[in-house]
Order: sequence, then structure tokens, then C-alpha cells
Amino acid sequence: MGKGLQDKLLLRPAALDRIEAAVAAAEKSTCCEIIVVIAPASSRYEGRGLRAAAAVSLLVFLALYNVNVLAFGYYPDALMLLVEAVVLGAVAAIAFSRWAPLRRLLTTRAQRNAAVQRASGATFFEERVGSTKDRNAVLLYLSVLEGGCRVLADVGLVARAHDAPFGEVQGALDNAAGGDAVQLVCDAIAKIGAICAVHFPMQPGDINELPDRPQVRLP
Repeated sequence: MGKGLQDKLLLRPAALDRIEAAVAAAEKSTCCEIIVVIAPASSRYEGRGLRAAAAVSLLVFLALYNVNVLAFGYYPDALMLLVEAVVLGAVAAIAFSRWAPLRRLLTTRAQRNAAVQRASGATFFEERVGSTKDRNAVLLYLSVLEGGCRVLADVGLVARAHDAPFGEVQGALDNAAGGDAVQLVCDAIAKIGAICAVHFPMQPGDINELPDRPQVRLP
């Protein structure tokens, strides 16, 4: 997972418009369905936030108590110190929930990767990717906080194209170090469309079975 997708601009209406247009263009040459889902994050990481808040509260309490005792020879009211420590812990918890760099700092790469894996699998079923007539749809799942993505093709498409080409598209997005995040996504959609067109070219009377508009999924 890289920094290329860690851009909140992906969630703005203008970005969604560009991505929708890219999906529509890609589907002109294939009867496959491409659906894009963008998540601000794949998990709330609530356990990490609570542990961070508890750690801050404990450190603040110990620091204030020891400074008063050792520096001033004063034994403060423990209850008052506890209240102050809890308040600062709550501030830390709020900062964790709202500031993406802090959440990335306090979670491991493995945890973030696992969250993206779980959320993308759930999204595949929630968005009914496997419900198309020929089972040839592709989910492009993007998670902004983690900077991760998954390209999940349905069984009908995998039977003809196999997983490797989609893995290459996913790897290129995952390893993108920067640039225009929206353009990176649009380029990936074009590549997915080209793969699909080889194995499922456009057929007369094809019906658009899944929305072209990117779906925003909250954790």
C-alpha cells in the first residue's frame, strides 16, 4: 500500500464525476461490468484509538503527579489530576479518529492490509458484484486512509482472464508513490476495461447491470 491513493480528493464530487466517466468509457468496449467503491477508511480501528487514549491518560497522570512531587514538593489532588488526564486522553481519542496520519502511525501495515482485505471482500457481496448475468463483473475497491486497493473479478471473468492481469493493475495502484490520485484510478479503470474487452467484447443489446457512479462506503 502506497501514498498514491492517500488523497481525500478521491471522495469529492468532481473526482467521482471523472471516475464515473472513466468507467463508462471502459465499458464501451466490453460487456463486463466495472464497479468502483471508495472508502475513506476500511476500518475505524476503534481498539487502537481507545488504547492510545488510555496510554495518554496514564502518561499525563504520572507526569503531572511526579512533576508536582519532585519539582515542587507538592502532593496534588489525585482526583483532579485524574480528571485532567482523562480529558487529555479524550482529546487524543478524538485526534486519532479524525487525523489520518495519526491513525496510520498507530496501526501496523499488516493491520491496515487486513482491514482492506476484509472490507473489499464484504463490499464484493454488498454491491452484488456476483449478480451479473455472465458473472463477469470487476470490483475496484479503494481505501483512502490505508492507501490500498483490491481488484476483484467475478468467477466468469477469472475463468477466461485469470487473476494475474488484475493483480498487475492492483500492484501498480498499491505501489504508486504519488501524483494525481484520480488519474491513477482512471488509468487503472482503462486497463481493467482493456483486459475485459479481450475476453468479453461488447455484445449487441448489452445492458448496464451495475452503476458507473463510484459508490462511497463508510467503515
